[in-house]
Formats: sequence, structure tokens, C-alpha cells
Amino acid sequence: MFSVVQGVPSFVFFPAHIGNHHKHSHGPEDNTRTYRFGGHHNHIVGFFLHPFQALTVLVPSMVSHIPRRAKKGDHWPWIEVVSIVIVSVALALIDLRLWLLFVALPQAHGFHWLLSSNYLQHAGARPGTGPESSEHELYDASRNFTGFVNVLWLNIGYHTAHHFEPRAHWSDMPALHKQHVKNVPPWLVETSLLWYFVRTLMFQSSQRQRNFLEQSSR
Repeated sequence: MFSVVQGVPSFVFFPAHIGNHHKHSHGPEDNTRTYRFGGHHNHIVGFFLHPFQALTVLVPSMVSHIPRRAKKGDHWPWIEVVSIVIVSVALALIDLRLWLLFVALPQAHGFHWLLSSNYLQHAGARPGTGPESSEHELYDASRNFTGFVNVLWLNIGYHTAHHFEPRAHWSDMPALHKQHVKNVPPWLVETSLLWYFVRTLMFQSSQRQRNFLEQSSR
């Protein structure tokens, strides 16, 4: 049901997020690293393009994951994909315009937000693995938002704590954030996601550091 409603099969979270993103932590082998296309940027164009660019890598990874699971006797990925296709086609045949407006468009927006949130959390941050990583491990590999966004989206803003404790329940994130935040560079801790979006992505303000590469010039 979850897969049908969101239009994205739930199995993709393992090969894309758990099995890759958390394993490589914004490093050179992370399929969703924000600097894959165009280097270490942090701007509005990158925010909007990142989901589409990431899909060129994620889709082949997801497709190859299905037969690997099937060989192990797990056919649930196939069931999810077929269910999404059947329901989507059925709704489109009933009323194509309404399906596009009330189903396909919200699903596309949700999927774009799912991947673009990764850009907000990691763009400009130092890779957590690989030659560009630092001695600070994961502390300088993601950005945190401590404001109202956590009320709306179940503590999604405490991203450093999430990377250190990926199995922790979302309700535990504020307490875990307090344990880790003292080691996080100040420029990677924001209060308002909206103000960060306007100040940094839209207007490229130099009020605060935007990219780990700027450290040498400050």
C-alpha cells in the first residue's frame, strides 16, 4: 500500500539509501552524492537538478536489485512494481486528467523532495569517505536543521545524528543531536531550512560558509 500511494516501490530504500548512501556517506562511491555532476556546488540550480541527475544512476541500481532479490527467493520487489503499474494504469484509464493532477503530480513532487532533501543535507559538506574526507569522520559530511522542519517531517533535520545512528527511531533524534552537535562545524548547523534556502541557494549569500572548500579562504 505504501508503495502504491507514493508511486515508488519501498524496496528501493535498501539499495539506494541503506545499502549505499549510509555505507559511503556522501563519499565518491555514494550514488546520491551531490557533487557527482559539476563538482562541489551549492546553489538553486543544483537543488532542482539533483533528483533528475541522481535518477540516471539510481534507476539502473534499482533495476539490477530486483533479479538479485528474486534469485534469493524474494519476489516482493516485483510485486511492488507490478502493483504500482496496475493501479496507475487503472486510475489513468478512469480519468487521465484527474490522475495526472491528483496522483501523478503529487507523487512526482514527493519523489523530487525525497531526493532534493539529500541536496539540502549534503551539498557543500565534505565527503564522509574517500580522499577528500577529514579526520572528523561524519561530523562534517552533512548539514543539520534544528527548527520547525523537524515538527513537520519527523526530525528529518538532525541528519548528522541520523548518519551516526541510522537505526534509531525518529523520536530519539533530538537527544542524539545534542550528543553529536558539539563536534559538528557551526556552518553545518542551521536553524531555519527556509532561511537557509533563500540565503544560500537563491541568493548565494556569503554571510555564512556554503562549501567546505571555502575553509581555506576564510
